[in-house]
Amino acid sequence: MTHRASLLGRGYTDSHLDSPRIRFRRALMLCLLTVLVPGAGHLAVGRRVVGWLALTLWLGVLAGGGYLLWRYRSDRAEVIGWFTDPDVLFTARIAIVTVAILWGILFLDAWRLASPFRLNFVRAALVTVLNLAIIGGVAGSTAYASQVIKVSRETVTQVFPENVPTSEPLKGRYNILLIGSDARADRAGVRPDSLTVASIDADTGKVVLVSLPRNLQNVPFSKGSPMLQVYPNGYNCGPTCLLNAVHTEAQNRTDLYPDSKDPGLEATIDAVEGATDLKVNYYVMVNLNGFKGLVDAVGGVEMDVKTRIAMFGHDDAYKQTYIEIGKQKLDGQQALWYARSRVQSDDYTRMGRQKCLMAAMADQLSPTTVLRNATKIASSGKELLSTTIPQQELGQFADLALKSRGTKIRTVSIVPPQFNTVTPDYVAIHAAIQKAIDKSEGTLPSKKGPKDDSGRASNNSDDLKATC
Repeated sequence: MTHRASLLGRGYTDSHLDSPRIRFRRALMLCLLTVLVPGAGHLAVGRRVVGWLALTLWLGVLAGGGYLLWRYRSDRAEVIGWFTDPDVLFTARIAIVTVAILWGILFLDAWRLASPFRLNFVRAALVTVLNLAIIGGVAGSTAYASQVIKVSRETVTQVFPENVPTSEPLKGRYNILLIGSDARADRAGVRPDSLTVASIDADTGKVVLVSLPRNLQNVPFSKGSPMLQVYPNGYNCGPTCLLNAVHTEAQNRTDLYPDSKDPGLEATIDAVEGATDLKVNYYVMVNLNGFKGLVDAVGGVEMDVKTRIAMFGHDDAYKQTYIEIGKQKLDGQQALWYARSRVQSDDYTRMGRQKCLMAAMADQLSPTTVLRNATKIASSGKELLSTTIPQQELGQFADLALKSRGTKIRTVSIVPPQFNTVTPDYVAIHAAIQKAIDKSEGTLPSKKGPKDDSGRASNNSDDLKATC
């Protein structure tokens, strides 16, 4: 049989092997074998050089993939790190395009060897359409994968700094400052709309969210902060000296922060560290308007709205547009209002809603959702984030994010009635934060709090999802 196939490949025929039915079967076989095992179809018809070359390359790819799977099967952070490494992404893009071109050439040669013009019209059309469909599918998939890699690489290089020192976890935890920025053209400086420290266990990924209200007063600066030269007893210059005003206060103080591109941000971090007694490893600044794009990119976010939320401010109250009570999917605009609305509400209630929104996004951004919307997410990320998390740490934090899925998120918020925001007891605040961390790590038992639909229950909770 092999000998006859070889003869057919060289142009020899006999009355049986050259029948229309056999030619049609051979054409289909060439097509299917080229799909399943590149090179096998060519070998079957005697094209040994091309067949063995394609088969060897294909087996080499499979062997390499199998080795990497075996070698790094227990190191998920390392594998994820490859997909966020600009050099690896660039190489992968070239490799994907190269493989697709070679595979396309192989398909065209298989179609030629199938001798479609020696078939009747219907069979020739079927073979041709099948090959074109496969080639088109490969080309389309390659173009999409190439675009996803391109956008992802641009996002990584534009958002995350390269070749900067990494920050080691302190006491086994990473502390990431999440800043909601409401900078606008009509406003001097950046007044952070929300400040939350995500304290993450470096091994388990368990998270404690520590939130500070923007109207917090008398905030102490961390030990060694240049701001201590101006405010040795904390930011205690009266009711206008609120936490979210620190950025504006220090934004031009290059004398205090000579090596900083953003002295106001550095001073804000010093204030957060002083208020929480947590050393901040990195910060992530979220553009709240860009946040709308992220929510829309993933198709919205499912929320259980407990109370009616106004989608207007004091200056446009005539709109009277609301997010109604009930379980529903919010689009980007609605999600932004859910997080920021203060009409018929207050700062402390919306702080609780913001945590619920963060928890919902973390829960619903599954790997499948991310892959399905990779291009949109990557595009929105360039407008959404600025951060000091270095590129080389992305694999580590992505792995921690996956570990945290399904675990309880604990929250501590410096809000009334637990804490006075005008004359805060920072010793008690530090103790409450440490207690939440101890509960997260299992050294202290958790207690279920009372049910509260006002939204504030999420501010201080042992299980954020349960209160949302």
